[in-house]
Amino acid sequence: MRIQRKWGRMLKNNWKRLRRRRLLIIFGAIVLALMFFVRKKKSSDTYCEPIDVVYTWVNGSDPMFTDSARRYNPNYDPARFDDKNELRYSLRSLEMYAPWVRHVYIVTNGQIPYWLDLSFEKVTVVPHELLTTKPELLPTFSSSAIETFIHRIPHLSQRFLYLNDDIFLGAPLYPEDLYTNSEGVRIYQAWMVPDCAEDCPWTYIGDGACDRHCNIAKCQYDGGDCNTFGSDRSEENMMEQQIDVNKNVKLIPQSVLNSSTHIEIRHFPLRKRFRNRKYSAQRNGLHFRELVLHKNLSTLAELRRIVDNYNSQLKSNSHANDPVLSTDTLQKNMVRLEKSVEKTSKNESSKDIYSHSLIYTNMLLNRFYGFKARNVLAHVGFLLDRNIIYAMQQKFLTEVDVTLSNRFRSTNDLQFAFIYYSFLMSETTTLTVGEVFDEFDTDDSHTWSDREVRTFLARMYPLPLDWSAVRFFEEVVSNCSRDLDMASHKIHNEYTTLVYERYEDSTVPTITRELVEQCRLLAEALETNFATRSKYKFNIIPKRAIHNNFMMLTSNITDVVDGFDKIRRNPRKFNCINDNLEPLLVEDNELIRHLLEDFYLSFFPRRSSFELQFEYRNRFTTWHDYQRWRRRKRAALVVGYAASVILILFIVRYICIHKTKFVRRYVQSL
Repeated sequence: MRIQRKWGRMLKNNWKRLRRRRLLIIFGAIVLALMFFVRKKKSSDTYCEPIDVVYTWVNGSDPMFTDSARRYNPNYDPARFDDKNELRYSLRSLEMYAPWVRHVYIVTNGQIPYWLDLSFEKVTVVPHELLTTKPELLPTFSSSAIETFIHRIPHLSQRFLYLNDDIFLGAPLYPEDLYTNSEGVRIYQAWMVPDCAEDCPWTYIGDGACDRHCNIAKCQYDGGDCNTFGSDRSEENMMEQQIDVNKNVKLIPQSVLNSSTHIEIRHFPLRKRFRNRKYSAQRNGLHFRELVLHKNLSTLAELRRIVDNYNSQLKSNSHANDPVLSTDTLQKNMVRLEKSVEKTSKNESSKDIYSHSLIYTNMLLNRFYGFKARNVLAHVGFLLDRNIIYAMQQKFLTEVDVTLSNRFRSTNDLQFAFIYYSFLMSETTTLTVGEVFDEFDTDDSHTWSDREVRTFLARMYPLPLDWSAVRFFEEVVSNCSRDLDMASHKIHNEYTTLVYERYEDSTVPTITRELVEQCRLLAEALETNFATRSKYKFNIIPKRAIHNNFMMLTSNITDVVDGFDKIRRNPRKFNCINDNLEPLLVEDNELIRHLLEDFYLSFFPRRSSFELQFEYRNRFTTWHDYQRWRRRKRAALVVGYAASVILILFIVRYICIHKTKFVRRYVQSL
């Protein structure tokens, strides 16, 4: 009783003190709440979406893997998949230069690196059998087939960085190097897709001029530029026709061009296209060789630009009545070509297969998005979006299934990164006329003011604006306003344009959204020039050499040492060392393996958190062994927890039964 009274007095005194200081306590709670919300707001402003990293890895030195591959292909060469510890040093570089990565997933055929610390919370090994949609096609030894299902990893971030194990980081890498909200994903391009035939680059295909040496199945029959009956639209014949046209063209004196005389504009033009075809023959009359002869070409981009301009000029001079291949015939030729590609010999080298698969993928893109000279991606890490991958695979569903069904790399494989970024850059979305109208309606008045009309004309016509363009626009709007029955709209909707938004001499009627949508000429101009947009945001980085080093690891020791020194001299963000050793030179290859190990250690000598300590070795060599151990561990934990719960319940029950005895002893002790 004495102790109870003592505790009661203490609680009463403490409560009185709290009442005296309640204002101070309330003020402190408010300050803490404000600090919490301000800190939360700052963290949300600087929030960056999590990005995971996905590796594809295989240990080609494993005898079990080699035997499994040779069961499906007796001519299998294990040299390509030989493990040289590239993944270990790539993970070291990732921890050093990209610590912001949330998680690392290693996609394997069931193998586990002996040095990998499976207890580290930031790494997970994922076998193919958990990801593929067709388990009956396993095992697969094709990287192209594996890449078709890497986005199906459970709990993978929306955007993830895909890295090959032969790529390591040599400089700090930031998320802004891969993606920004303003620019979208950054694309690092390299060389152009290999030519479909000798002296037949992809810039010649579908350019409107018949190139005889490109009129073959491998080049998709020049994109339909040559018909089956033999067209006279070859480059030489078109040059002769151009020369004849040039002789009959009457040149306009420069003094007349510089005078106030102007051409009457009576149409809405197409932006970014050559508009005046009357003098195109005069401007493009030089032969291509003569055109290039007088150019100081220092880069491949300049040559490509000249070729593209020259081809577009030839196309503008082509006759409209020339016979061309029909769409059905062109589609049949493409399908026939794709079937012929599938019959390519299986004994080709991996480099030849890679080149042919690039050509096959480019032909597929030509069929969907038109003929175009495309660039292969540089050897860097690829930031991929899972939603875009799903959309891409849905569009090329048949070709993805064919790629997935190939156990080994084949010429009819889809090159994953190439088709992904080409799809991303080629997909478009179309706005309605009303949505385009709202973009020009900057003051949200539901009408176009004279200033907004000026903006529309400046984006439509070449600068400086000709007065005839303004008069033509006024005539179109006046005719549409007079001819179309707008009375019903005016009864319900009265639009007033502010006085300061109209020029003093303006005679243009009120341009409403309904007027623009129902005016055929104006609606077609908006649809043609402004409605089509890129569906996804992207930014092509022109200076790829700033971020990328590429080296081919050959059996030539001198070249290998020289290549290592070049990377040592200037390491980039992404550095790729591609294995291309000659399998017959065993002694040289062994020496090069030691040189490669020494090269990696010069950059990353310290053990990363992904690795076990050097004196330890992973006890699990396969994913199945690891899962079997985890099941046993979980079973042991369940048994242990169950026994602990039963013991606790037994103790509680015993205390409840004998509680009077314990209380009596406690009171007696007091």
